[in-house]
Amino acid sequence: MNRLIAAMLLGATAALCGCVTTNNVTGSEIGGTIPMAGITRQQAAAMARVHCAKYGRSSQILAIRSEDGAKAVFECTS
Repeated sequence: MNRLIAAMLLGATAALCGCVTTNNVTGSEIGGTIPMAGITRQQAAAMARVHCAKYGRSSQILAIRSEDGAKAVFECTS
């Protein structure tokens, strides 16, 4: 129940600021990538949090990779 509330609060916060969308997140319950085009590191971290919250997990940004366009690489941790 607490995880659901946390996920809802993150989503509501993201919707209010208009800065986070999950459309560009590629990944699974293990982690994934986020294109950095037009967003800040903080916004990428928020997108990773929202993505991992769907699986009841926390997120951690591992790297910002510049090859093939800048992408944030993250993992979902328990």
